Amino acid sequence: MTLSDSALADTPVAPARPASRGVPPPLVLGIGLLAAWWAIAALVDSAVMPTPVTAVERLLVNLQSTRFLDSAADTVLRLLTAYVGVAVVGAVTGFLLGLARFWAAAVSPLLYAVYSVPKIVLFPLFLLFLGLGDASQVGFAFFSGVLPMVLLVSAAAAAVPPLPLKLAASLRMSTPAVITKIVLPSILPAFAGALRLTFGLTFLGLLIAEMFTGVSGLGYELLRNVPLVRMGDIVGEVVLVILIALAPAIGLRTLETRVRARFGTTTEGDGR
Repeated sequence: MTLSDSALADTPVAPARPASRGVPPPLVLGIGLLAAWWAIAALVDSAVMPTPVTAVERLLVNLQSTRFLDSAADTVLRLLTAYVGVAVVGAVTGFLLGLARFWAAAVSPLLYAVYSVPKIVLFPLFLLFLGLGDASQVGFAFFSGVLPMVLLVSAAAAAVPPLPLKLAASLRMSTPAVITKIVLPSILPAFAGALRLTFGLTFLGLLIAEMFTGVSGLGYELLRNVPLVRMGDIVGEVVLVILIALAPAIGLRTLETRVRARFGTTTEGDGR
């Protein structure tokens, strides 16, 4: 042992201090945005930008209306229907497409081309084939989310590492075993990320459809208040939309984090 090693060995080590948790960054951001909203509302006319208190008051008044509650319930039901379809149909289609190289090479460019087109341009087609009402709204919401789901899952399925597949072939593993033990664990992180991404896209597509063709729903309620310049009602409904989206967004983000921690690939920074 050298002199320096001996000195280091004799140096007392301070006990590790517990990490300070502090205030969560999302809470800090939320407080900052609320303060900025209040400051802007104080500087401009309240008829243009209502204060947070005014928006919440108008929202509470609207929530006492049976018609408004029915509209909110219709939006939640349509969103749930469309999103379940996105998750199931998009995941299965993307999985099968990613495993079939010929069909992936043939279909993927077309899917990317359609995805690059602004969705609102294609909305008249949904009106033509599905008519006014829930069918066109749910269909457009489904369309807004299913393409990203298919593309993300198919890319993940096509990118399964070849070495485990070769090892499985040498061990003569059955196809169901290869899928459950190798392919699906490799796809799950991308699938979890796609779930989080497509939820917002599906919700956005639904609100747009309700604005154009709805006779109920939060999108319809938002657009109905625009000609009447009811800014308090509009901002309050925007707050409600954010609240409806917040819980699923947090849950899907937590799910994605846990799935990536368990099934995610090792990064270069790990040194492995």
